[in-house]
Amino acid sequence: MSSNLVVLVLGLILASGLIALLWRGQGGPTASTLKLSLSNIFTMDLSLSPANTAKAEEAALEATKVKGQGAVRPDLTSIGSTSALARVLWVDDIPENNIYETLALERLGKLVTVATSTEMAHIYLSQLDFAVVITDLHRDGDPRAGADFIHETRAAGNTIPLLVYTSDAVAAQADERLVAEADAVVDAPEDLLKAVESHVVKRHAGVSVR
Repeated sequence: MSSNLVVLVLGLILASGLIALLWRGQGGPTASTLKLSLSNIFTMDLSLSPANTAKAEEAALEATKVKGQGAVRPDLTSIGSTSALARVLWVDDIPENNIYETLALERLGKLVTVATSTEMAHIYLSQLDFAVVITDLHRDGDPRAGADFIHETRAAGNTIPLLVYTSDAVAAQADERLVAEADAVVDAPEDLLKAVESHVVKRHAGVSVR
């Protein structure tokens, strides 16, 4: 996480705590106690400065270059000036392939947890609250690993947004079950960032995404 984001988060937590203490202190002479859980922290709104968006665009541009998709600077202005702090689970057996995309997400206030196997992903999902899950398709020599993970997650009744990030979205979209169960199938860094932000905003607002 960048130092600016850390300072912002800590400042928001401190400000929220002070306001709560001042408000509770109006109720009488008894001592006021503030308890702030992690679930409260991960529902906070964040103000994105132009610098945040610009740095996210720079990281996304590097990602497009690495993927051989040209050097056209991604445009993330549609994300706006307000985001939400959120956990994102990224399932990929070679996470170093996604360094720049991860940096871009962090710039936009997303805390990325990496799972390098389906088993790890299921453990994380059972223990932590995530806003979005990103998965690859080909994992550990199995071209169906990502699609099977999505199917297992849906079969368990989990409606969390599931985004497929692959090298060829058009080819992947030929899988009808995958398209039906995933919330997005993309291959461009810009499309991934916008899909993550869109689903985080909907989840943050309590809007059903399926």
